[in-house]
Amino acid sequence: MKSLCFTLSGPAACFRQPDVNTQVYFTYNNIHKVALLGLLGAVLGLSGYRNAKLHGQEERVFPEFYEVLSSLLVSVVPNGKNGYFTKKIQYFNNSVGYASKEKGGNLQVREQWLENPSWTIFLAQHNLDDVVWDKLCSNLLQGQCVYIPYLGRNDFPAQIEDVLMVELSPSRQSRIDSLFLYEGDLKALDGGGPSRYLFVETAPIGLVPNYNFYEFRRYVFTNGTIPEAALPSFLYTDGDRQYCFY
Repeated sequence: MKSLCFTLSGPAACFRQPDVNTQVYFTYNNIHKVALLGLLGAVLGLSGYRNAKLHGQEERVFPEFYEVLSSLLVSVVPNGKNGYFTKKIQYFNNSVGYASKEKGGNLQVREQWLENPSWTIFLAQHNLDDVVWDKLCSNLLQGQCVYIPYLGRNDFPAQIEDVLMVELSPSRQSRIDSLFLYEGDLKALDGGGPSRYLFVETAPIGLVPNYNFYEFRRYVFTNGTIPEAALPSFLYTDGDRQYCFY
């Protein structure tokens, strides 16, 4: 299987969690599939959320980027130690005047940011339209994009480097070197020795029609082994490491 591979990074990122009702906005640790499709949509010039009225179009069931790219398969390999990136709380003021109804119109924001995140991304066409796939590959290989891609917010421009086409083969090994979706018993993930690590995060995997709420799944990153019966469907190897596509 042909796959487009690249390194995605930046000095900071914030993939804001929508279910936080505190004084601090928290971020997911890794870029999730919806955010990654949005970034690729920017590369292709596809519209995002709430753009229909702006462009005089009818409301869509899904944002254009998701409608076009949702059949694309992705694999994400965190380049941070044990899949984890340093996070820090940033404090700043939004004083544009209309951001808050408090006296003075000043909104005080506390937000968690990822520091120097980096991922190796693999893309597979799967059921994506041939024309869209060819255009996406062409733009990335030539370093071109219609809109500026960013990591969660337009304050954090994304760096896309080391873009190349690779050949992957189907595989069914018990060790997965990328993020993968897993709903089974975490205690069944064995191995790893004394340096074993297990990173688990519930994050978006898709969108619900019309209202576009997130659909959530459990992402796992570990150096342990996965029971054969629980191995995901789309596993591929480059001869060195095994990647899960979702």
